[in-house]
Amino acid sequence: MRSIEKPKDGEFPPYANMYIQLLPDDGLLLKHLKNNFIATKELILSLPEGKLNYRYAENKWTIKEVLVHIIDDERIYAYRALRFARNDNTELPGFEQDDYVLYSRANERSIRKHYGRI
Repeated sequence: MRSIEKPKDGEFPPYANMYIQLLPDDGLLLKHLKNNFIATKELILSLPEGKLNYRYAENKWTIKEVLVHIIDDERIYAYRALRFARNDNTELPGFEQDDYVLYSRANERSIRKHYGRI
């Protein structure tokens, strides 16, 4: 697997520092991403369907909604990366995550039906 070093100071926004500091300095970023994906998927698939619709408080997202939020973010960031790679200088619009999750209908989806295999 190709070696990718973790970002250096100045290559990411300051708010992300707490996450960047959690990364090992071993150059195996892609391996860690893959292993974390597998572990997260195994954890989610081990939960009963009812737990995936759990909210810890009123107006907070369910586990399913958090997962769809992560997927939405990845799609948006992939599009933004394409724009950067193509030297597109058009201003990038933001997005309202609460509206996205509202219209995602995440709680109506079956995790196991669509994502049951690792």
